Amino acid sequence: MRDEDGRLVGAVPFYVSELRLLKVLPFRTLRMMADHATGSEYADWIVDPDVEKAALSAIADALLAAKSDWDTIWMPRMAGWTGAMERIKAACEEKGLLHHSRSTVFSYFDLPDSMKLYEESFSSKRRQQMRRKRRKLLNTEGVEVVLCEKPEDLPRFIETLFELHYRRWQLDGQEGAFRRKPYEAEFYRQFSRIALKNDWLWLIALTEHGEIKSIQIGYVYDGVFLQLQEGFDPDYVQGSGNVLRTEVIERRIDAGISGYDFLGGGSEHKRRWGAAERDGYDLFIAHPSKLKNKLLFSKEIWPSGRYIDEIGLLGGS
Repeated sequence: MRDEDGRLVGAVPFYVSELRLLKVLPFRTLRMMADHATGSEYADWIVDPDVEKAALSAIADALLAAKSDWDTIWMPRMAGWTGAMERIKAACEEKGLLHHSRSTVFSYFDLPDSMKLYEESFSSKRRQQMRRKRRKLLNTEGVEVVLCEKPEDLPRFIETLFELHYRRWQLDGQEGAFRRKPYEAEFYRQFSRIALKNDWLWLIALTEHGEIKSIQIGYVYDGVFLQLQEGFDPDYVQGSGNVLRTEVIERRIDAGISGYDFLGGGSEHKRRWGAAERDGYDLFIAHPSKLKNKLLFSKEIWPSGRYIDEIGLLGGS
């Protein structure tokens, strides 16, 4: 959508994939650009807040008019605290687009003004364990925490991240995202170069005599550190990943960062670091004019469920 002066005030970058119900009935499905290939979260439609309602309404009108181009829209992992889902659902209801939503979970904690205050949020036993483990490992000869700051160092850091992430998930009998989705690994290779150049990247490792033993990647946006991925050597000192996370937290506090975002999912591990669960949503939308869509939306059937398979990428829209 553009305003009267021709200024772009609303856009939704979609690509087209195919979902198939019971392996037979196809649904031409719009998804947020590169969502699956990058592991992105916090999906939203892009609108100028000054004309938010009009822009969302115009996007919904455009979707209605383009009924031959799509059947459904799948937007998983939406933040529940930004109003994104409420805004989009309101536009859908105004224009009669079919939709339903379900809850999902993210994990996050505020960072206090000092590491001392952060540590005081834990029991004295946990505090002592954290300090003892950290002091012992970081005082070991040859051990240091290193931040990737040079473009020539990126390939070593990134490829080691992939390998240690895989080795970490092997412990649970899984491959991990980068082995399961090689295109996500390629995205990280390319994006990390751009992020480093623009001072967005936070790629940090615990090393022993120059060999990376644990590693974490993330970036800062709007005063919050978003932790993307991590990995550790399961044959190295137990807890090295936790020592590195403690180091990251302290450095982020010292830099004035206000929060640490674990992104999607809740777990006891995340809660042990002080994270609280916050609500998010998956949103499924369908064009109201098609009988197969009405049949699909008569039940709580989801793209990630056992009844629907994703066939793959079809093209741009």
